[in-house]
Amino acid sequence: MNRRDRIGLSSHYFFSFAAIGFTAAFLPLFLKSRGLSLTQIGALTAIYSLAGASLQIPFGALSDRLGSRKPLAISAAMLLGATYLLLNRVRGFPGFCGVYLIAGILFFTIATLTSALLSDWTAGTRSTGRSYGVTRIWGSTGFIVTLAIVSLMPSITSGSNLLPAIAGLFWLGGLSIGLVGEPQRGSAERRSLFKGLPRLIGNRNLSVFLFTFFLFRLCESGSMSFLSIYIQQLGGSSSLIALAFALAAIVEIPFMVWVGGMSDRIGRRPPLVMAFLAMPVRLFLYSRLHDPMNVFYIQLFHGLTFSFMLVASLAFVADLSPGDLRATGQGLLGMTAGLAATLGPLLGGVFADQISISSMYLTLMGIALTAGVVFILFVHESHPEISMERLDARAASKHILLRGFAGILSRPILGRLRGADTLDRL
Repeated sequence: MNRRDRIGLSSHYFFSFAAIGFTAAFLPLFLKSRGLSLTQIGALTAIYSLAGASLQIPFGALSDRLGSRKPLAISAAMLLGATYLLLNRVRGFPGFCGVYLIAGILFFTIATLTSALLSDWTAGTRSTGRSYGVTRIWGSTGFIVTLAIVSLMPSITSGSNLLPAIAGLFWLGGLSIGLVGEPQRGSAERRSLFKGLPRLIGNRNLSVFLFTFFLFRLCESGSMSFLSIYIQQLGGSSSLIALAFALAAIVEIPFMVWVGGMSDRIGRRPPLVMAFLAMPVRLFLYSRLHDPMNVFYIQLFHGLTFSFMLVASLAFVADLSPGDLRATGQGLLGMTAGLAATLGPLLGGVFADQISISSMYLTLMGIALTAGVVFILFVHESHPEISMERLDARAASKHILLRGFAGILSRPILGRLRGADTLDRL
């Protein structure tokens, strides 16, 4: 991947996540101003995630069969920007549901195809993790820039300015993909069909990882969905809430660069283990939060949980996806994340309503602990070179141990033989 490819992918992440800064923080306020209830806004979020998750495998498989990522990704970005402009013309809740359904499908498709494009460029190298980490940090940068611009120009979040800003940023993100070249793929790779999915699911290591990944993201999405309300209940202001989320976005940037290179050097499993161990700790600390100012300390865990899982999981799936199924593999990962993002807030809401938000965090902590235990016990390293190095090291260790053990056992026997030989000579 040359400099132009990196600039194209980095620009795509920057503009796309700058748009997400508007959709995540300020679009709910727009929907509320249009008369939607909080329940309806939550339902739209669930529709967005579920619709996006449900079609990632078919779109990934289609991209693998076509042997190309860019045309689908650019088209999806152009349509996504136009879709958000339709919100100005929608009047009833069913119309909003339709817009969010289409937007979810398009956004998740873009995410799957750009991840597959990066996997194509780094296939057969030991730089998948680092390449993704270095390019993905520009998404976090775009998100932070949006928050900074809004703090200086609050009027940009008004209805007449908000939707064109979102659309324009997604269009710029789509045009940036045009700068990225596509590596040549062999004819065997282009014969990928939708039947390739069983090949991925049949990989036990990948299937167990996706199960633990689902539980992890379920806990993550469920906890973050109610963090702002939790801080408000503890007496925190809107400014404090904004600063808490901004701090998390800032922290994730250096961790993405760090984990990318780390996963290429020592494998994907070590950073994933760290993420699975850090998540229960983070959730436990949330449950014991009494002073809203202390949330800033807990947000420092965002690098270990979000960044480590995001980068290492993409590289893990890329390692285990054959060349003709890279987009299908990333689609499977995106579908799993989307399902978790749908169920996490729903389960979190049930727990928060039935018990309390602090107890909800304890419940999610138990789920996160379960995911971590399963991962540590049953998921193995995915990086082929690291796996072979460790197998060679284990084989060498066993060989040394066996030789030493055999030597210890043979000494008495050799001693007796030598003694008998000495007697014969006498």
